Amino acid sequence: MALASAVRATDKKVACVGNSITYGYGLSSPYYESYPTQLDTLLGTGYGVSNFGVSGKTMIKAVNDAYWTQSAFTSARAYLPDLVVIELGTNDSKDYIWPYYKQNFKADYAAMVDTFRVLSSNPDVWVTLQPPANNPSWNMYDTTIDRQVNPAILDVAKQKGLSVIDLHTAMKGHGEWMQDDSVHPNAAGAKALAGIVAGKLSTAVKILLFSPACIGCTSSLRASTQSTAYGYWWYRNDTLLAKDTLQGLPNPTKAGRYRVSVKVENAGESRVVSPEYVLAHDLVGIGRRRSNPLVRIVPGVSGSLQVESSAVLGPVILSLWDARGELVANGNLKPGVYHYRAQGRDFQNVGSVVVSR
Repeated sequence: MALASAVRATDKKVACVGNSITYGYGLSSPYYESYPTQLDTLLGTGYGVSNFGVSGKTMIKAVNDAYWTQSAFTSARAYLPDLVVIELGTNDSKDYIWPYYKQNFKADYAAMVDTFRVLSSNPDVWVTLQPPANNPSWNMYDTTIDRQVNPAILDVAKQKGLSVIDLHTAMKGHGEWMQDDSVHPNAAGAKALAGIVAGKLSTAVKILLFSPACIGCTSSLRASTQSTAYGYWWYRNDTLLAKDTLQGLPNPTKAGRYRVSVKVENAGESRVVSPEYVLAHDLVGIGRRRSNPLVRIVPGVSGSLQVESSAVLGPVILSLWDARGELVANGNLKPGVYHYRAQGRDFQNVGSVVVSR
């Protein structure tokens, strides 16, 4: 049964989906002490967090204890959350489940992500790497979680462009946070877990259009984060751009929805995904330059751009796109960066220029 907090109409609704670690198994009062309840307190005004954790449940569909069959899963979707945190995988690691069904894990995990992403609330989905858990009497070993389950979750996150909260690295070595079963957080551990999640949810990543203020320079998209970054995965239209792993994405000429996943820890695997940057139209010609060094595109009067040359050019066609890739007319341009293509009979210049006022 879901443990829901009081949510106002203006709150950003957070659904915590998971197993007994989310539910608060073994705590004196799961309603007050579980990590989702403490997360609700940490996030404060403007958020409403509800607990959809169910003890003993798996991500893998083909077992009797699958989370998929639970009323909490139905309730979590009906909640129409704005943000979902999925904490599942610990029970999948059991040695009478994982060796026989592990081939299903990633597909089932990806399918659950999709069931939330298609909701009308269009939630932002976050996933957790499972915390340390070791209890041989429950057929549960941390080596399986660390070396097999968590890498599978990270693979899904990479393909789907999901933000990742690495609970395993953050909680490893903190026996004082665990109950005697070495699986479930105690009240202090649940509070610590909530703090880890809250900290990652508050890490902002933006995509900026980066263009040096010079004539003829091409543009790139650039990731900007409020914390130190240790790696990048870029996406266009939800497809991983496998070769693009730097902070900047050079010459983004194709129209589409761009995002970047930024690794925000050195030792751990936590990642935060940026909002989308929409390039509405192809930037035709950018990056395929056939320049005439005698031609310059410079700011003109009244928010316009003009072509300058020391030679007689003949007719020149000047095409302009704004930072989002929208075709614009020359004249009365707002301050900002513009991409251009100046085309004459014998040349084509492309690049970017800044209109300051």
